[in-house]
Amino acid sequence: MRRNTTSELFKKLNNFIRKYYKNQLIKGGIYSVAVLIIFFLIFSIIEHFSKAGVGVRTFFFWTYIIINLIIAVKYIVIPLLHLLQLGEIISHKQAAKIIGKHFNSVDDKLTNILELTDEENSDNDLIIASIDQKMADIKPVNFNSAIDFRSNKKYVKWVLIPILIIGLFFVSGKQYILTESSARIVKHNTFFEPKAPFNYQINEELKCIQFEDYLLKIKVNGNEIPSKVKIVINDNRFNLKSKGNNEFEYLFKHVNSDIDFHLLAGGYKSKLYTLKSLLQPKVVAIQVSINHPNYTKKSKEIILNNGDILVSEGSVVNWSISLQNTTNSSFVLDKKEVKISNNDKLKFQTQILENSSYQIISKNNNNLIDTLNYSIRVIKDEYPHILVSQTYDTLNSQFIFNGEVEDDYLLEKLEFTYNIKSKDSTNNISKSIQTNRTSKEVFFYTFNFNSLLLNPGDEVDYHFKIWDNDGVNGSKFTKSQKFKFIEASTDDLIKKKDAENEKTKSGLNKSISLAEEIQKEIAELNKTILEKKKIGWEEKQKAKEILKKQKQLEKQIKDTQKKNTENLKNKEKLNSSILEKQKKLEELMNKVLDAEMKDLLKEMEEMMDNADKEKLKDLLDKLDKENVDLERELDRELELFKQLEFEQKVEETLDKITELKEAQKKLQKETESSEKTKEELAKAQEELSKKMEEIKKDLQDLRKKNMDLEQKNELPNTQKSEEDIKQEMQKSSDALKKGQKKKSKKSQESAIKKMEELEDKLKSMQESSGENKPQEDMETLRKILENLVTLSFDQESLITKVNNTPRNSPEFVKMVQQQNKLADDSKIIEDSLFALSKRVVQIQATINKEIASIKSNMLKSTKELENRDVNKAAERQQFVMTATNNLALLLSEILEQMQKDLEMPPSKCNKPKNCNKPNPNCKKPSMSEMKKAQKKLNKEMKKGKKGKNGKKGKGEKKGEKQSKELMQLAKQQEQIRKQLMELRDEIGENGEKGKIDKIIEDMEENERDIINNRITQETINRQEEILSRLLEAENAKREQDEDDKRKATEWEFEPDNTTEEYMEYKKKKEKEEELLKTTPIQLTPFYKKKVNSYFNSLIKEN
Repeated sequence: MRRNTTSELFKKLNNFIRKYYKNQLIKGGIYSVAVLIIFFLIFSIIEHFSKAGVGVRTFFFWTYIIINLIIAVKYIVIPLLHLLQLGEIISHKQAAKIIGKHFNSVDDKLTNILELTDEENSDNDLIIASIDQKMADIKPVNFNSAIDFRSNKKYVKWVLIPILIIGLFFVSGKQYILTESSARIVKHNTFFEPKAPFNYQINEELKCIQFEDYLLKIKVNGNEIPSKVKIVINDNRFNLKSKGNNEFEYLFKHVNSDIDFHLLAGGYKSKLYTLKSLLQPKVVAIQVSINHPNYTKKSKEIILNNGDILVSEGSVVNWSISLQNTTNSSFVLDKKEVKISNNDKLKFQTQILENSSYQIISKNNNNLIDTLNYSIRVIKDEYPHILVSQTYDTLNSQFIFNGEVEDDYLLEKLEFTYNIKSKDSTNNISKSIQTNRTSKEVFFYTFNFNSLLLNPGDEVDYHFKIWDNDGVNGSKFTKSQKFKFIEASTDDLIKKKDAENEKTKSGLNKSISLAEEIQKEIAELNKTILEKKKIGWEEKQKAKEILKKQKQLEKQIKDTQKKNTENLKNKEKLNSSILEKQKKLEELMNKVLDAEMKDLLKEMEEMMDNADKEKLKDLLDKLDKENVDLERELDRELELFKQLEFEQKVEETLDKITELKEAQKKLQKETESSEKTKEELAKAQEELSKKMEEIKKDLQDLRKKNMDLEQKNELPNTQKSEEDIKQEMQKSSDALKKGQKKKSKKSQESAIKKMEELEDKLKSMQESSGENKPQEDMETLRKILENLVTLSFDQESLITKVNNTPRNSPEFVKMVQQQNKLADDSKIIEDSLFALSKRVVQIQATINKEIASIKSNMLKSTKELENRDVNKAAERQQFVMTATNNLALLLSEILEQMQKDLEMPPSKCNKPKNCNKPNPNCKKPSMSEMKKAQKKLNKEMKKGKKGKNGKKGKGEKKGEKQSKELMQLAKQQEQIRKQLMELRDEIGENGEKGKIDKIIEDMEENERDIINNRITQETINRQEEILSRLLEAENAKREQDEDDKRKATEWEFEPDNTTEEYMEYKKKKEKEEELLKTTPIQLTPFYKKKVNSYFNSLIKEN
């Protein structure tokens, strides 16, 4: 029972506490509203009348917020929390005290009950009784009545009064005092201009592109217009410029960022204006990476902050662009948008082949656009340049080419290309020339067109080609200027040969005359020296004059040798059968100046100033002896030259007669066929008559040449035949003009017959000379050899007799007579042998030297015998014996060789009836002969191919004829192949075996094509290749032969004979190469050209 009473007591106390806090919350709400409204009125009125600035309004705003927050927290938030049993609330005892104060009947009874309740657990009955008594006393009291909500009405006045005041403002129409002021306090950071009697009108938006100027234009409107307007920027005041009509201006320069400003006029300050700086999109960095093509050998190039670039054609270019204030950017190449970016980075890569332009366009949200324009210049890979000059080396009959090649990057290859244009074919050939693959080079090249074995009248177009290393467009080439070589016609070659022959003969005659003149002067000087005891200044001067003339003679002989060598190269083109003889004669002429003569001249030159009488006389005697031998040898060579010239003239005349005869036969057929008009036939006959007139001149020249020979040839009398032929041709021409073809044909037949007779006469003479003369020469040589052996025995017998005879014996007189007789015999042998040497080219100059030695020693032996000086006489006689035996041995070898040549089978030589050649290997044709045979075969095959492609023959006879021709061609090819196989082993030793094998294989393939009648263009091309390879093999063989003759420590190309032209070009080449090595490689094209121009000027100066 007691427990329930206590619980109820506490429940009533808890209800009281809740009501207590509700009362607090109501009272706090009234206080808060009252404070809110009161301070609103106070601050609004003060702000309105004080025209407070931003700072005061900011103070009002935050003070108002803070006060209201404090009131709200204290009077609303805290009671509310207590009501929700949050935080520290009043206790039951505190509530009891509040209740006791309100009810007098309760007083402190409630407090005592609560205190006694705390001691309720004790067993004190008195306490329990006290609690029950007091509970009974206060039970009728309602605790909640201690709190009266209506008591808060007295506080409502603090709310109603301010509200009433606000209402009065609205009723009076002055509500703006509160509304505007409160609005300004709320926007405390905003400047509110005081209400002025005028206002500002700004015509444009306050926006300006960054870093540009902005012109502020203001117009003032209102009742009172100020005369001046100022602008306040960062507390700095500036006057606006008056433009009249109430308009003012102010220029903002180089606006970098937003600018805040006020306008001030008539004591009124405007609101705050802001000039907005619109950020401009821009490029802040450009990096261009250029990867040049590999073939240019240029390193990677990086360019910073420069968009205009210079690149090599085909370069890969990479752009990396950094942007600022940009939301969108694009890369436009040649007006085509190729890349877009939405951030502050723009990257693009492409290959550049042509000159281009590009733009970098950047944009931002301010609708501003920035465009940068740049250009790309492309360095095109230029075509290579080539400059070639040519010089003809007359001594070696070759062209010397000196060239300069250049490219902007590197050179790839160089070729020499020539095109042979013959009457029936065209052949294009290229030869590679080694290069160092640099950007600029000089080259030196020689070419001998004689090696092509051109036919008379053939043309060769030739030029050089240079390629560069263009890795983008492919290797490009440039051709040099074109050159042309025209092989002289047969008539031109003969005319040139005849003119050169005359020069050679003239040179030999002059040399002989000068040698005779020197001999006379030596004889006169010797006579003068014998008459004087001591030689003086005059004798020395005469000796020097002789020495000078001797050197002149040496130079003159060398010039003749040079001319003869050049002329021989022209003769080679005529394919004469006496070519080997001419070459042998050339060897004799080149050996005419021996080392003894040079040593003798050198010795005379050295001792000239200090020479004594005996020494000078001895040297003059030796020089005289040398000149005698030299004169005899020159005389012999001149006679041999004339004889060979005669033989060649006979051969040329025969060829012309044969050619004329064939032409006459052809004209006869044309006359019969009636395909040509009588005028055309008559004109053709007149042309043949002119050729016959030329043959008459040749025959007349032949007779003259024969008369100039010491030993005349048995030249037949052909003058009547010549006239008869001429008359018959004239008759034919007259008949043709009249249209009398039958009469013309009869005259033509007669002319042909007489031409054949003329041809037979000359051939008979030629054959007789070719067959009989060698026999006669051999018989003469055999007799000379027998006489020489007899002389040797007689001299030996005399030597024995001299050695066994006392000095005072009368037999010495007889022995002197015998020695004189032997000298006379030797003179007969000498004369016979000298006469024979003028006919036989195989006889070397050393033979005449041995003869001179025999003669000289016999004369000295005779003198010694006369003086009865047995020892010296025997010594000289022994010299005679030695020279005689040497001479006999040499003549024996020559005789043996001549017998071999005569016994040689006729079919093995090119022209058997004239095969009087010194070469013992005539059975084994040379590479040159095989090359000529192959060339002839090529021509016949081309004719056969044309015949096959032309009109086809009819009947079996035509087929049989064609088969025979094919068999003949195959047989010729087989013969050449077998001859080449014989030479294979010899050439193979020189490293050319593989090439020879290839030629043999091609020849076998051609043989099969010929036999099977499959002569195609491929066959013809293979034949040309064979000919080209034979030429290379011949050159290799010739070079090997030359290498065997000279010892070389280092291989370096040099022509066979060095000329002034060649040496000049060689020096120029070396200078160019030296300067080229100093040229810096890594230069831009502009500076490279400047450097090259400078070097070229240096070369020209040097």
